[in-house]
Amino acid sequence: MCIPKINMADPYFSSLDREWIHQEIDSILDGVLSMGPNVKSFEFEFAKMAGVRHAVAMNSCTSALEVSLASLGAKGGEVIIPAETFIATGMAVYLAGAIPKFAEISESTFCLDLDDVRKKVNRNTKGIILVHMAGLITPDIEKFRSFCNENSLFLIEDAAHAPGATRFNKKAGSFGHVGCFSFYPTKVITSGEGGMLITDDDDIALYARSQQHRGRDIVQAVEQYSLPGRNIRMTEMAALLGRVQLSHLSEYLTRRKLISEIYQQELQSEHRINIIFPDEVDASSYWKIPVLLNGEVDRELVTRKMNDAGISIDWAYQPALHLQPVFKTLMGSYLGQLPRTEALLKRHICLPCHPRMEMEDAKYVSRSLRTILDMCCK
Repeated sequence: MCIPKINMADPYFSSLDREWIHQEIDSILDGVLSMGPNVKSFEFEFAKMAGVRHAVAMNSCTSALEVSLASLGAKGGEVIIPAETFIATGMAVYLAGAIPKFAEISESTFCLDLDDVRKKVNRNTKGIILVHMAGLITPDIEKFRSFCNENSLFLIEDAAHAPGATRFNKKAGSFGHVGCFSFYPTKVITSGEGGMLITDDDDIALYARSQQHRGRDIVQAVEQYSLPGRNIRMTEMAALLGRVQLSHLSEYLTRRKLISEIYQQELQSEHRINIIFPDEVDASSYWKIPVLLNGEVDRELVTRKMNDAGISIDWAYQPALHLQPVFKTLMGSYLGQLPRTEALLKRHICLPCHPRMEMEDAKYVSRSLRTILDMCCK
């Protein structure tokens, strides 16, 4: 029997996309290779999609986070972040001269838990980075912004997973003072490598533009540098790929929603798991589908059996950020510091969800998971 191969991500460029790319290549090669018209167009188009005034393209989401933190004065203070996130979130805080303060996540969203965040705020707290885990905007997003406003804290949205996700008629990245996005190949849209910083704040945007050009004073006609900076520019080729992908964002999200709906239908009666779905269908980009296994299920065995069936599943961000060796050394973080987060992460897996999946693929994943759970729970 031929075993299908279902990957966690499968970035794709159609024949029409390739025509668009090939038509633009010569103009790029004969013109500006970096920070040219495609970068400007990508920024404009992304800002329009997100419903904000400014979008600044960079070489990575990590750079966008670092610039955001610097622009908001994080240096010397503490920034509250989840431990269920990529290393870049915590490392950006550290490299910006601030201290990451880890808080618990919610069992229903895998996003920061607002009640625990309130407990972690002290006189040294400068702000919060709220990660839209797996593309899901927490229903508490406006409460987070209000809490930050009331306590003179900044709010950064790490929206690496969430372009196009919508709640309260606003797009991911537009609730906080700044939103940061990733275009790595595994993400919802890709430019190969790249990131985007978005904001409605003119001063933050001006600072970001300066950092985009190594700290140059972009108001001056002559080339002079008024701020420390580094090379975080986006190339024209990366911006072109990003524009092509962005043009399909709506259809990509529609397809991801369809795959997630099949999972809901096929697995709704499965009592040995709990799938993390948003309470509103548009409130997630469905980057992946997080699933909580109950205590009797052997996660390693499930993972191995699913891989044997040709299905890639993963454990997002394992170990948790505070248990990564670098933060155990730098911050003195330790096992047991976040008991709820640690318990949840021991029980979770992520199912694939991307536009290249067919409906039958999602049904096959669901059937395989049910069969494997039967095997693993005997």
